[in-house]
Amino acid sequence: MHATHSIETPLNAVGAVSILRIVSSDFDTVFQALNVKPVKNRQIRLASVLGLDDALLARFDDASLLIMPHGGIGITRAISHALTGLGFERSEPSDPLVLYPEAQDIHEARMLVALSTSTSPMAVDLLLDQPRRWRESNDPDALADASVLNRLLVPPLIVAIGRANIGKSSLVNALAGTSIAMVSGIAGTTRDHVGVLLNLGGLAVRWIDTPGIDEQVTVGDELAIVEPVIQAADLIVHAIGHQDADGDLDPRLAHLISPTTPILRLGVRSDLGQSLVETDLSCSAMTSAGIESLATAINHRLIDPAALNDPLPWRYWDS
Repeated sequence: MHATHSIETPLNAVGAVSILRIVSSDFDTVFQALNVKPVKNRQIRLASVLGLDDALLARFDDASLLIMPHGGIGITRAISHALTGLGFERSEPSDPLVLYPEAQDIHEARMLVALSTSTSPMAVDLLLDQPRRWRESNDPDALADASVLNRLLVPPLIVAIGRANIGKSSLVNALAGTSIAMVSGIAGTTRDHVGVLLNLGGLAVRWIDTPGIDEQVTVGDELAIVEPVIQAADLIVHAIGHQDADGDLDPRLAHLISPTTPILRLGVRSDLGQSLVETDLSCSAMTSAGIESLATAINHRLIDPAALNDPLPWRYWDS
């Protein structure tokens, strides 16, 4: 028996349900391996899947079976791992026209795939207009800037760096509107980097809050922690305290940042006074002053409004 499976919904996002698809030419053997009663074409029912979760099983054609468990990340990964253990190797998601047979053409099908995985509200209207743009396009080489617009599909990475105990954790809490990072008056509270998905003016971003690096904190492990995320960052937020007399980046961090990676110099704790050094923006997590302006500034640095307003079609698929 040859069978493969694919994860058809975002693997790293939580939803009401997730969708896994098994493709095979021998579903009698598939159902035996899953230890469930056979599901006929155009039939849907509830069943326990591999002792991991109750899921809907559905078939809309003769070649595939949809498994729809609860949409937790752990459950989806556990079922995928179990299917691999049964010999159902994981493959990439199916052809867009197979996934969305109701689509008018390949342009609409690709749009529906992208729409189902994007986490940025800003992407919705732009994606909905893409089928029209592609149908009306006369020049296949005249395209919008995908290097910028693809950040609407894969959340860009923002890394916050700065001295210990100057309010980086309070800042991410203020941006999120809830408490997601440990905050205390003890230098070095954030001993590992704390990551969260934030919505900044309609753009979903991955925000990494790194441990403070300065003379008060033993370096070594901290530098090992921050090095890979700094090197992968799409934007660096350099948090600067209001009493910092030197606004330069710690040289141990500065050499890790690519020359092409933008850096936003942010004065934090503006409620305690104006920064002694020049910054791009200032804000206060305590009073929320400047937080909305910061979200807008980050949004515009990562998604150039000119690219967002470009009327040309956008190539937002891999192949």
